[in-house]
Amino acid sequence: MADPYEVILLAAGSARRFHHPEKLNKVLMPLADRPVFDYSFRLFNKDTDCRKIWFVVNAVNQPLIQDYLIDLYKEMPEKIQWVIGGRERQDSVARALAQMTCTDQGKIMIHDAARPFVTRNLLIALLEAGKASPAVTLGIPAKDSMKIVRDKRVVRSLCRPEVWHIQTPQLFDSIVLKQAVDQAEQEHFYGNEETELVERAGYPVKVISGSDDNFKLTTAFDYQMARMLKES
Repeated sequence: MADPYEVILLAAGSARRFHHPEKLNKVLMPLADRPVFDYSFRLFNKDTDCRKIWFVVNAVNQPLIQDYLIDLYKEMPEKIQWVIGGRERQDSVARALAQMTCTDQGKIMIHDAARPFVTRNLLIALLEAGKASPAVTLGIPAKDSMKIVRDKRVVRSLCRPEVWHIQTPQLFDSIVLKQAVDQAEQEHFYGNEETELVERAGYPVKVISGSDDNFKLTTAFDYQMARMLKES
């Protein structure tokens, strides 16, 4: 039996790399018959192990997202707890954590709403691995050679078999995540994602196999690929 958890669903990004001509947030883009964000939202909303969805949005998009939800579900889903996002991803997570009331023994999942292809099987695998680890993330091995580059010059090459592309969802013991985020804030450190903060705080992070399909819609090309997969 899986442990109950709460999820922080991140949808407040600026989508700077998406380059939409009308600067529309990528999570609001249509994908088949519904907006991008609803694919992951619906998964968490239907999951009986998920107790609350801390939906992190920006203030400008919140009314539109609320309208979408009313249209899709005929009423506002009960699991939703609204959070207005911060300047950076880490600030948004910190704002959600400040509002959460789950116990130190609870589990917190974090997911990018711009990853519409997450599946129930991936959630089950995370929750199972989380029984024996304070932090678990999905990932896939790198296929291409990876190099550290500064000013268009190679600084060093990385050992490809040891390099993984990290995905969400990620699962944490709540006390571990809160401590890691608090420590980063106190030290004015910003990471790329939350397992980096947990690793930095001295906790082990387990990586389990994700999926090539579980990609993040970062660029317009990603969106076109998602459309092909959903609408074919």
